[in-house]
Amino acid sequence: MAHNNATEPFHEIRAGTMRAKGPAARLVVLYVAAFLLASIVLIADDPPSSNLFLFELYRLRHVLFFGIGGLIVLELTALIGRRWIRKRSLYYAVAGVAVIILSLALQLFFPDNSPAAEDRLLRNILGGLAFVTLSAALDRPLRREHDRLRGRPRQIIGWSSVLILVIVMQTLFPVALSYAGRNGAYPRVVDMTDGWQQRFIEVRDSLLFIGMPPTQWKSRNERITAMVLFDAVPGAGVMVHEPYTDWRGYNALQIEVYSELDLPREIVLRVDDKRREKAAGDRTDLTMVVKPGYNLYQIPMEAIRNGPDGRQLRLHKIRRVGVFSPGSDERFMMFFSDFRLVNRPLPKDAQDPQYLGSL
Repeated sequence: MAHNNATEPFHEIRAGTMRAKGPAARLVVLYVAAFLLASIVLIADDPPSSNLFLFELYRLRHVLFFGIGGLIVLELTALIGRRWIRKRSLYYAVAGVAVIILSLALQLFFPDNSPAAEDRLLRNILGGLAFVTLSAALDRPLRREHDRLRGRPRQIIGWSSVLILVIVMQTLFPVALSYAGRNGAYPRVVDMTDGWQQRFIEVRDSLLFIGMPPTQWKSRNERITAMVLFDAVPGAGVMVHEPYTDWRGYNALQIEVYSELDLPREIVLRVDDKRREKAAGDRTDLTMVVKPGYNLYQIPMEAIRNGPDGRQLRLHKIRRVGVFSPGSDERFMMFFSDFRLVNRPLPKDAQDPQYLGSL
């Protein structure tokens, strides 16, 4: 008796093809997560000092550590324990318990005696669990196993996990906004009055005020101005870290300064391109003579480039810029507008790299 399906094509079933996709996908996740976890561990004792965003991320490294660690435990449980643990939801329970135990172990063996120790423990546990629950909200096999995790419950779990991560890592967002403000202000590279730059400013033996300019400074048009009160010690001033890094494409740095002093006073413009601040000679230090009243400086970019001894400053990797006092017998104050990159015809004298007089 003939069979109707005798002519149908025969598909050979090879060993391992029915279950290879799941474990293989989990292995990829496991290896990527392990790589990220190793990277976090490697930088654990070396906080970044040249990038404020990376430094803030370093402060939150334990959240990432326990979050990725929880995902690793989840995938290891799925790979090793699937013969004994039949329900997928138990994989997530094991991962959640592991996050809590590891967070408590960190607090026990590496205690933090600061007032924020309890906050750190709570942040680590909530952040780590949020990684696990977010993975559960995106897990299709888990939804097939539990009908109650479909539709709105799944969305609630997913969005709640995202909200917890946002709250736990909220300190990153103001820093990111500061970088956005810096990029949006370009070609202004220093503006000590804007809120976005405040976290980049370091005041050294000085006081920085923000207020109205002198009435005689007509071009300022009563706009908010930075006022620096220099102490009577060498090196007093203001350093701005992480300005917009690329100064190429412009021929001068323009600075406006107003002095209410009776006599001219010297200040030093400092520009550096190194990750760590270097001593004099390996950076650009240019002396500016500030006369009483309004001073407009257009400092040739070549003078800035050729400032260090024996090398040229890298104009595409500017790390910090500031103004300092070389020393004085008394405190003095000066008013500053923003520092701006410009492309303008320079006076004949300005082609000399030593030229730094007011125009």
